[in-house]
Amino acid sequence: MLDPDKISFRELRFDDLPLLHDWLNTPHVHEWYDKDEQNTLDEIKEKYGKKINKEEPTDSYLIMYDNQPIGYIQTAKVKDWPTLESVVGKNQQAASIDLFIGEPNYLGKGLGSQVIRKFLTVVVFQRPDIIKCFIDPEPSNVRAIKSYEKAGFKYLKTVQIPGEPEPAYLMEIKKEDLVHYVQ
Repeated sequence: MLDPDKISFRELRFDDLPLLHDWLNTPHVHEWYDKDEQNTLDEIKEKYGKKINKEEPTDSYLIMYDNQPIGYIQTAKVKDWPTLESVVGKNQQAASIDLFIGEPNYLGKGLGSQVIRKFLTVVVFQRPDIIKCFIDPEPSNVRAIKSYEKAGFKYLKTVQIPGEPEPAYLMEIKKEDLVHYVQ
C-alpha cells in the first residue's frame, strides 16, 4: 500500500506538456481519456496551454507522489461549463473533477481513491462556494467507477452530456459526506 501522505499536487506548467503527451498516448490512459483525439504534442500544447494560461476556466494539476509526477487531475466549476450544467442543473455550487494516473507503476495499488479524497480536501472543497462535486466516467470504465465509489462518490444517473460521444455515469459527492468519509 502506498503512503497517502506522499500525495501532493502541483499546478500544470508548460514544461510538463511533453510528459502529459507521453501519458495521453499510453494505452491505459488513451482508452478512457481524450480517446477521440490524436494527442499530438501540438494538440496538447494548444488544449492544455489554454488551461495553464487561464484562458479556460479549468484548474489543472499534476498528481505527485513523493515529489514525482505520476498523473493529471483537473477541476472546474460546473457553472462555467454549460454542457455539464445542463445535465446536473443550475445553481449547484458544484465543481467537477477529472483525472488519470499516467505512470503504469502506480496502477492497481489503490492510489486513485486516495488521490481523489486528498484533492477534494485540499483543493476543491477549500473553495467556500463549492459544496458538492461531480465526476462522469463512461459506464464501461468499471475500474474508475470502483475507485470513485471507494473515494465516496455516489451514482446519480447515466446521462448523455451534449457533445460527448459516450454516455456518462454521473456520480456526486457532497462536502459534508467527504468530511464524514475521510475520518
